[in-house]
Amino acid sequence: MDKYEAYEKYQEYEENILKSHGRTKSRPDKKSNPKATTTMSDLTDFVDDAAVWVPTYAAALDPKHHERQWLIDSLASFYHDNVLTDVTRRIKGGKEANVYCCTAHPASGFDLIAAKLYRPRTFRTLKNDAIYKSGRQLRGEDGKELKGRREKLALAQKTNFGKHLDMVWWINNEFSVQQKLFQAGADVPRPIGHNGNTILMEYIGDGQLPAPALNDVTLSRNEAEHLLEQILKNIRLMLDNHFVHGDLSAFNILYWEGGISIIDFPQVVDARKNPHSQSLLERDVKRVCDYFAKFKALSDPEEVSRDMWLSYMGSL
Repeated sequence: MDKYEAYEKYQEYEENILKSHGRTKSRPDKKSNPKATTTMSDLTDFVDDAAVWVPTYAAALDPKHHERQWLIDSLASFYHDNVLTDVTRRIKGGKEANVYCCTAHPASGFDLIAAKLYRPRTFRTLKNDAIYKSGRQLRGEDGKELKGRREKLALAQKTNFGKHLDMVWWINNEFSVQQKLFQAGADVPRPIGHNGNTILMEYIGDGQLPAPALNDVTLSRNEAEHLLEQILKNIRLMLDNHFVHGDLSAFNILYWEGGISIIDFPQVVDARKNPHSQSLLERDVKRVCDYFAKFKALSDPEEVSRDMWLSYMGSL
């Protein structure tokens, strides 16, 4: 049993416990699994050896707790490569990924690092993923395009290997896009590295608090108008570099010290190749404009997205 399977077994066990207490976890399009009778004793044991790196956050967890094993397996390579020295706390937990605050190694040039750890099942049940995959090349962990028959067959049959390739494909895309956008001058956290199910990036916030998502912030009208303009500039910059975010909203825009940082890029599409790119752009713009309308920052999302698209198409 690999680390992904062990973590999935815990998820199935957790679901059964919730059901036995009359509660269920919300999971879109998830069929019941009559074989999900796994107990904690079935999980891979964690050997708590002094020679093994155990970060502060993980040390507070039970040695057999799924999160402890998963976190250490995901981040140990970055520790051994002198990128980070410790994991102090979890700053975000979600159905797709957890984000942790890490103490950076002095050689990294950072004080703090955010580590985003994707759950194994995240991209296996992503709804409408064909919309985002259209026109995109499948690439492996080495970044090279996958052309082999074995890989294509595994993906089509959804074997464990195929599911792993699918997850790698999404994570590689996220890191690559974030890297290109940062280099282009977009307001995104500086990407640091990625490996397996993990992406490391610049931590936005301070030692006490991470930057909140924009949807958790109350703004004055003047500040809302300023931030709306800033975000629309970023959307235009993305499009100038042939990218459409595809899932942009106040939930994946961080707010800190009067500025914004856009995050979450696995579903980003290439506007030159994806036939849905214009409609995805329109949806991104509308979500952003609708959010700021609550603070009296008025705009016409249809006109804004139309002008962006026409300008982009005229430059090709």
